Amino acid sequence: MRRRLLVVSLTLVGVLLVALMAPLVTAYASDRTQDLFIGRLGDVTRFAVLAEDSLESGEAVGLDADLERYVDMYGGSVVVANANRQVVAAAGDEVVTDAAPVEDVVLMALSGAGSSPPDTAWPWADDTVVIGSPVGRDAQVLGAVVMVAPTESVRSSVAQGLAWLVLAGLATMLLTAYGVIMPFLGWILRPVHDLDHAAKELAQGDLSSRAHETGPPELQDVARSFNVMADNVETSQRQQRDLVADAAHQLGNPLTALRLRVENLGSTGPAGVEPALEETDRLSAIVESLLRLSQVGAQQVVPERIDVAALARHRCEMWEPMFGSLSLEAPQDAYALATPDIPDVVLDALLDNAAKFAPGSPVTVTVSTSGEGVVLRVRDRGPGLDEDDVGKVGSRFFRGRQHQNVPGTGLGLAIVRTRLDDVGGSLHVERPDGGGLQVEARLPAATPEAPGSSAPPPGAGPAGT
Repeated sequence: MRRRLLVVSLTLVGVLLVALMAPLVTAYASDRTQDLFIGRLGDVTRFAVLAEDSLESGEAVGLDADLERYVDMYGGSVVVANANRQVVAAAGDEVVTDAAPVEDVVLMALSGAGSSPPDTAWPWADDTVVIGSPVGRDAQVLGAVVMVAPTESVRSSVAQGLAWLVLAGLATMLLTAYGVIMPFLGWILRPVHDLDHAAKELAQGDLSSRAHETGPPELQDVARSFNVMADNVETSQRQQRDLVADAAHQLGNPLTALRLRVENLGSTGPAGVEPALEETDRLSAIVESLLRLSQVGAQQVVPERIDVAALARHRCEMWEPMFGSLSLEAPQDAYALATPDIPDVVLDALLDNAAKFAPGSPVTVTVSTSGEGVVLRVRDRGPGLDEDDVGKVGSRFFRGRQHQNVPGTGLGLAIVRTRLDDVGGSLHVERPDGGGLQVEARLPAATPEAPGSSAPPPGAGPAGT
């Protein structure tokens, strides 16, 4: 990737340099050609003045010598022709007056017109400059002077200037590559290399590996997404380890008790079968709860707009026969963003705990709304929990110290907390004034403008937790 970006960047720099240098080279070559034309045009004009007497008398006395000295010094060739296009004097290489473009210049000179500026001389074009001037006195044209001037000096000068510009361009590209482009590419690609390094460490088992959120905004977004993914992977791994450790610990006691019951079957007879079956039922309950907990978050959660008040009324009607006093306080409707089974899961777990741990006490179920969402609250007036145990509610296999002998697995509220996390909700436990225990399930609000959502709300847990 670095090589490709470097090639693209240098190509763009090269195009920019060419765009800047081309006008400079063109202007320099044009100026040098113009200087050559002006200088030689002055010489041709001088020879035209010298050739007046020779053309009038028909004798080129001394003119040939002047032309020879000029050609020896500056090169090229000079021809003086009369009005009949006959050569009167010449020096240098043989010039045919009826050969193009000399013929055109001769005709223009004999018509009394001067030569127009030539095309720009370039190093790769072996051209010459043909300049003509009329010879005459007053309005009479006696002949013409034609000079064929070489352009080696101009082409050499332009080639030298072009070479210096090319070297300067290459030096500029080299300095730009090492002084600007390479550091810039390093700044861009450094987050990519860091992200690659973090991904390799994560793949090798280092769950603490994270990418630095630096560089361009787009790469910062990629690094941020990678870190979120790494956090979810680390959380999932930690939850799996905790689940295995907790399950191994919690299953140890029932298995040991079951082993003792089975070993004593021979001495106790049929009377020992019932305790063994009780331990078996306890093991089955724990395994079923673990299975339900492992299935939480196994599928993508798609929250929708639900009426928590209506679902709570229906669920309380189902649980009412289990309580001596079960009351519900709820508005006509209370919409939240969750899955339709969330209120049932929450109320089943909370009311089941109230029936087991606070038997005979009044239980109040409250549904209320706020700007942040909907709160589903269950409050009993039983013995409650010790202050040190309140913060542990919702942990796997947690049982209050005064409830150790009450049947249960300690996984009900752990399942509730995980399900609430999946939809962006939360679980809160407190000891209210007047005794008992109060548990709140808070769900995100569903606005009327957005009755549903195809994506988990902000704060929702990952699908695989």
